[in-house]
Amino acid sequence: MMKCPLVFLVLLNLIVSFTPVANAQSTMDSGQTDAPALMAQQVAEIQNVLDHWDDAVHQHDAYALELVLAQQFINISDSGQIMDRDQKVSDFVKKKGPHFILVQKVVSVHMADDVAVVNGTYDRVYKASTLNHTPLIDQKGVFTQIYIRARSSWQCINSQRTLIVENAAAGEKSKKRSVPPQDPDL
Repeated sequence: MMKCPLVFLVLLNLIVSFTPVANAQSTMDSGQTDAPALMAQQVAEIQNVLDHWDDAVHQHDAYALELVLAQQFINISDSGQIMDRDQKVSDFVKKKGPHFILVQKVVSVHMADDVAVVNGTYDRVYKASTLNHTPLIDQKGVFTQIYIRARSSWQCINSQRTLIVENAAAGEKSKKRSVPPQDPDL
């Protein structure tokens, strides 16, 4: 009679001890399969914010730009110029400021609670002007931006851009360097 409750307890102990391992394993497996889907959702969410930013630039809409940029926003341009939000918006709305089309693409998003670190590429095309005799300028680069969740949307608090120098321009520079410097006295 003693054997039956003892066997029952041993079997119950075995079942209970292996159940959390099985549940943990299935949770880990499902987490691994959801990671790409979650990343795609995060990229799409931030890309939507960047599309609003691009539209604001294209339409010269200062209010729309203010909705994307947080009050604490700091911008470090590809030339090293540092601006806060008010300076950036003010610079943006200048009548004499350059008009360009901006296209930003998210490459990766890393989230921690209500903070997102975003890496991506950008293409900034300055419009050509026959009146000012300025050519079409196409600048490509990479960016790192930090976003915070503000209520139900995301706002950028930091943006840093790096211009990518194309190989053709680098080749021209190296050719110029290969020519021996001329004597200034000649």
